[in-house]
Amino acid sequence: MQYYLSLLGFAAIDSLNLLAFAVIAGLWLTSAGRGVAFAPRAARFTGGAFCGIVLLSLISVWVIGNNQEFVRSLFYNLWAMVALGVVGLVITVMGLRQPAEAKEESVEAPLTQNILQKFGIMATGVALGVIQSGTSAPFAAGMVLISFAETPWWSKLLQILYFAIIAILPSAGLIVALARVRSGGITAATRRIDRFLSYGRVAGRVLTLVVGVALLVLALVRIVQLTGVLS
Repeated sequence: MQYYLSLLGFAAIDSLNLLAFAVIAGLWLTSAGRGVAFAPRAARFTGGAFCGIVLLSLISVWVIGNNQEFVRSLFYNLWAMVALGVVGLVITVMGLRQPAEAKEESVEAPLTQNILQKFGIMATGVALGVIQSGTSAPFAAGMVLISFAETPWWSKLLQILYFAIIAILPSAGLIVALARVRSGGITAATRRIDRFLSYGRVAGRVLTLVVGVALLVLALVRIVQLTGVLS
């Protein structure tokens, strides 16, 4: 049970994808303005993100699983822990950094107008799913957890699907909420989306700080242990 709770926690943190939320909100605004059905387009985008997460997860688990001894050895390598500490420090600084003062941006991001038109909705979802998870420390931790679990391949596959489903639940919830907005409530809903994205940015900074501090503490503990052993 503790294993699945840990996996759930990593997936939940990875699910806070502000870029995906902004794209979904932009799809909603452009669909409302042109009288186009919103839910199918947003579902294709989120489905693409799901496929991207699953694809990256399969590759990650396969690579880590076939190099378990190397991955384990990194925790006993002083310089690897120093590098991990530097990464943790950088992430911590990013979490502490105050965003520059700027006018409140519209939820209709230029990304929705440009990238989606060039590459298509689902392909953009796949790309963003791979990019967001590929640069996410919680995603990496989840993949290591799955790779090191003493379970058969079909169980690992189910765990990957479990992780990916949790990772897209907030986006799916946003799609359902926006699909239920009537045409007369677009202005009020837009204000709520702006507030939601604002709160999401704050939550993202907090989670970034938590992840950075956790990596930094882990690296410092291992460095102390390794230097103690080496001395």
